[in-house]
Amino acid sequence: MSRKVSRREFLAFMGASGAALLMAACKPKPTPTPPPAKPTKAAETKPTATPQPAEKKPVNLIYYYGTRVVFKDLKLVNEEMNKIMKERINATIELRPIEWAAYTDKMNAKDAAGEKYDLCFTSSWANPYYIKVDNGVLADLTEALPKWAPKYYNGMNPAVWEGPKVKGKIYGAVNEQIFPTALGPIARKDLADKYNLDLSKVAKYEDMIPWFDAILEGEGGKVTPLECGAQLWWSAYWKLDGSLPYGLVRYDDKEIKVQHPWDTDWKTCMELSREWYKKGYFPKEQVPRGECDAAVKAKKYGCTFHRAKPGGTVERKKYTGLEWVSKIIESPTILITNQIISTMYGVNKKTSSLEACVRYLELVNTDKPFYNLLCKGIEGKHWVWVDKEKEVIGFPPGLDANNHPYNPNSDWEFGNQFNAYYVDPEQVGAWEETKKINDASVPSVLLGFAVDKEPIKNELAQITATTEEYKDMVYGLLDFEKI
Repeated sequence: MSRKVSRREFLAFMGASGAALLMAACKPKPTPTPPPAKPTKAAETKPTATPQPAEKKPVNLIYYYGTRVVFKDLKLVNEEMNKIMKERINATIELRPIEWAAYTDKMNAKDAAGEKYDLCFTSSWANPYYIKVDNGVLADLTEALPKWAPKYYNGMNPAVWEGPKVKGKIYGAVNEQIFPTALGPIARKDLADKYNLDLSKVAKYEDMIPWFDAILEGEGGKVTPLECGAQLWWSAYWKLDGSLPYGLVRYDDKEIKVQHPWDTDWKTCMELSREWYKKGYFPKEQVPRGECDAAVKAKKYGCTFHRAKPGGTVERKKYTGLEWVSKIIESPTILITNQIISTMYGVNKKTSSLEACVRYLELVNTDKPFYNLLCKGIEGKHWVWVDKEKEVIGFPPGLDANNHPYNPNSDWEFGNQFNAYYVDPEQVGAWEETKKINDASVPSVLLGFAVDKEPIKNELAQITATTEEYKDMVYGLLDFEKI
């Protein structure tokens, strides 16, 4: 699809007149040949150069996305991006961030009103992808991505592109980050050292039990082994795909048999959770997220089970102030639809130019300086090199996370996270290691399968209500045999 800016072409025609020889009057002897006839005015005119096509006017793209806050220097960053975009893809962009709390509702309102824009953030959890596809909001990118963004499209594990497919078509451009759950223990380093936790010997949940017992005994009950919010029900750990709205499928079951949770390892997991609660490994009660974060920082817990990705302990240190160690025990790591579509770009079907949108996706996913301009801001003003060779950056003097005029801290939202500059020397190498995990992960048999929820929406509503009522089961708080 070409841009909707016409090229004008002009054809120049040059004519030349030939001169006719004049016949001499009849005389006894021939007369000398007369000189050529004087050229006409048209023939005297010098040929003009072929006019060049008029330069295309840059396409202006409007991009909506979620943010923690709208930063003061947003306009400065936007202007710098446009300088690059005009030169590289003859387009400009308007960054229009919306605070996360209102993002989905505002995007729904824009779509319902038929507002015209070009790009948006879409995912499984915000501005929901499948709803946008069902409502005909998003453009089909199946042919456009390999055509206008070949480096970006071909740079990922081919199985990844099965994730956003709906009836065989791609409507979302995936931002590469860690795709599998990569589940494992993330433990406080001080307690790991104190009570001799050897992660090289940990391959399953139960291998953590001796360390948990040592914490309970050694800390006199002042530290609970597992923090609030920690749970053992991670479907990928049990080799199950939990991306359906109800039911589970074993990741390698070619028959794709959907099973009731109680007929899978869900029951085993609930038994283990209840047993661990009775032993004191889980907190006696779950508390609100804010209180939980404060308790983690106050060293009231020892461990959690979560995504143990490369570099993850450094990220966790930044918001807890504590040192951590971790290990991935999910094996094999599995590619599941919900995780792949958790961060994507969508292109509005009403876009001014599908080509310009997709060329922007190529630029932001493959050009490191441009991507980091959007993610980190302007060099020298918003960040400085700490180690240029290793691509480690830091804040300029006088700036920190609290007073920074441009610090989105959401690289995962804007493109290929593996192109992001590191913000801590301890992170160096994490992107390469994570990329290896993505490329080695095994696709689930359900990858790319999207459920039509309309025929079962009433049943799903009942299941959701029941799940909410008994959600504390996963923390061992309820006696599941009785309920």
